[in-house]
Amino acid sequence: MEWYQNVNADAKVAYLLTLTEKIMDKIENYEWYHLVRKMMDMCWEWVEEKKHSGDELHERFDDEDDGLILIEGYDEIEENSQAEFVLFCIIDAVCYAIWQAYQYEKSDYIPQYLEMESDQSIDQFMEKIRKVDGYQEEWTEHLKQYLLELYSPASSDKKIKKDEILSQI
Repeated sequence: MEWYQNVNADAKVAYLLTLTEKIMDKIENYEWYHLVRKMMDMCWEWVEEKKHSGDELHERFDDEDDGLILIEGYDEIEENSQAEFVLFCIIDAVCYAIWQAYQYEKSDYIPQYLEMESDQSIDQFMEKIRKVDGYQEEWTEHLKQYLLELYSPASSDKKIKKDEILSQI
């Protein structure tokens, strides 16, 4: 049994968002960083307060003028570059957060690009983040233990605090 089956949905999303935050410094100089930052902040607000609906998160992500999905087409990202690896992690974390928001709402509608999301997306995210220079396996182990101690069992309704969890790694 995977460790994440023993924690609540918020803890699973926070796990991906926290690890993503640790590697985002590699893209701070890109002109599209503000798009990433805004989307990540919205995901954190969902985790902490359920401030945004699944539809609101999806609309922000998929906005044709200013959405995170546009970044994949930017020419300044070289194939197999660190920025590309970080961007893949960001997109995985955000898509998982949006999927969890729809699960939380028990929505009948899920955008097509999220139909393949599941808790196994966490494993796919981990495969990608291991390609990022500076990633440390100790982060994940410490974070897993922290989440298992505070947000287990899976039915726990304990609230996540972004600052608290970010301070763990």
